[in-house]
Amino acid sequence: MTTISRSARCLALDATAVAVCAALADQGIPALLLKGSGLAHRLGLLGRRVYSDIDLLVAPGAFHPAQRVLAGLGWHSPLPDDPAAYERPWRLPGPVALTVDLHRGFHGVGDREALWVELHASAEPFALAGGTVLVPGATATALLVALHAAVPGSSAGPRADLARALAVFPDPVWRAAADLAERIDAAPLFAVGLRAEPAGAERATALALDRPASSALWLRARRGSSVALGLARLAELPTVRARLGYLARRLYPTAVEMRYTVPLARRGWHGLLLARVLRFGRHVGRVPRAVPELRRAARRIAEEAASDRRPQAGAPPLVDIPPLVDIPPPAAGRRSPLPGALVRLVRRDGLPALRTALWTARAVRLLRRQLPRRRLDAVRLPPPPAVAGGHRHVVLGALRRTGANCIERSLVLQRWYASQRIARTLVIGVTTPSEGFRAHAWLDGETDAEQQSMMELTRRPTPPGWLAGGGRAAH
Repeated sequence: MTTISRSARCLALDATAVAVCAALADQGIPALLLKGSGLAHRLGLLGRRVYSDIDLLVAPGAFHPAQRVLAGLGWHSPLPDDPAAYERPWRLPGPVALTVDLHRGFHGVGDREALWVELHASAEPFALAGGTVLVPGATATALLVALHAAVPGSSAGPRADLARALAVFPDPVWRAAADLAERIDAAPLFAVGLRAEPAGAERATALALDRPASSALWLRARRGSSVALGLARLAELPTVRARLGYLARRLYPTAVEMRYTVPLARRGWHGLLLARVLRFGRHVGRVPRAVPELRRAARRIAEEAASDRRPQAGAPPLVDIPPLVDIPPPAAGRRSPLPGALVRLVRRDGLPALRTALWTARAVRLLRRQLPRRRLDAVRLPPPPAVAGGHRHVVLGALRRTGANCIERSLVLQRWYASQRIARTLVIGVTTPSEGFRAHAWLDGETDAEQQSMMELTRRPTPPGWLAGGGRAAH
């Protein structure tokens, strides 16, 4: 495609984006233009960055009404609606093929509703093709660019966008983007995407972002082969049933999916059969090369993790207490037995207990990302589920299985008690100099064998915002 035809296509896509956003707005459905000219404007590449489709984000609850609007405008989708998918493509018949990818989420985002709330709150109007569309702010743009770089597919564009964003956006924007990734449950993939570029890896280290512990994420960000990526995902699935289901979907996709991705499959039943046979043979033939690739990924992840564990001169302390306090992290390299434990938990205590356990695991994960970068009084944790009142044993069991250290355990329990309107003070103490300045954290009022040998160093009361409707002193 020539430069002129690409530019003409981008102009057609811009005009279409304005028309579709206006049609959605007429039905009370706000939409954000995630990429296209809005992204080119943020990166200082307006008129130079080319794109091939329109990416629109709507609120998860407005996704189905938005689809009805597109269908009423003459658009059709070649794929069935999959509730688990975060986007669905829509096409407009005509001499120039136009595609709208309608989003209700994004790569690696665990909380779609939070994604919409955060991006819509910071969205800004942008003049485009004689109209106006909403585009994400600078912080949200940095986040989306990094998430896209973590899942680049076969295109070099996401990595190029990331390199440009790293040169354009200053440090405060990336720090705010890291905080935003935590709030929408996208921190792991954000860290992976940011490390896809050398300059991004340096920034990720400065932000104390975790390196990927998943071979699948590592391979995906580095455009590994599809077979190696598939084997990595297969190895990370928790049960035999899940692995068999994944293999079935990989080796025998639906006819609709085959016709959408493989032109040969559109030539009748014989074309579909031949496309399936060729796909199976291609995947099997690539396994011998994929296995060494998978091993190299695992080795590189281990090497990077080892380099991160080496002490660095002048590194800041984990929390805002004197450097003599050394609160050990959880043991590394051990795989948590949570999946099997969760199944047993549901059988014994039901689904409400499962929600409490998942909240506890998420709270520990959030703390491990916040404590290296924030003061102790700036730590934020989401409220526990409303059903968590009688689940103290569930919280303790999840803390034990996630390997939470004493400061993580105490903060999670302090947050849990606060939801029950009980104020518990977090205490941090140290041993005497003759015992080597060992540190420990606990909750005031909790039975703790180690606190007897500790001298109190600092106390952190329950934050007022954590107490639901006030608190009462715990005896």
